[in-house]
This record gives sequence, structure tokens and C-alpha cells, in this order.
Amino acid sequence: MRQVFNDWLTRAAGLVLVLAAATVLFNIYSGLPEEYPLVGVFAYSLVPILFAAGGIIFVLAILQFARGGSDEK
Repeated sequence: MRQVFNDWLTRAAGLVLVLAAATVLFNIYSGLPEEYPLVGVFAYSLVPILFAAGGIIFVLAILQFARGGSDEK
């Protein structure tokens, strides 16, 4: 796992993936978004926001890989 998550971009991508999966599962299995409209608006709006953030991180990771750079710390 340390070889995969060796810089901040891959760590951010992993975090976004976990958050997106948790949000989708919350929206599917929880009754709170239907019971409380404000929670529903927030929960359902997080899915496209996380999708866009994941796309941006993916493009940045590809650009960094193309340059041959790595931010290992």
C-alpha cells in the first residue's frame, strides 16, 4: 500500500474515493435524507462534488506522472 499511496495526489484520490463510496452508501441505506430535506440536499449534492474533485485529482496525477515528478515525503 505504501508504494501506491506515496504522494499527496494518490492519498487525496484514495480519500475522495472512500468519501464518495461512503456518501453513496449513506444515501442508499439511510432514511435521513428523505426525512430531513436539508440533510438530503447536502448528502445528494456531495456525490457530484466528489466526482468532480476526483476527476481534477486524476488529471493532476496524470500531469505529474507525465512530468516524471513525485512528491515523496
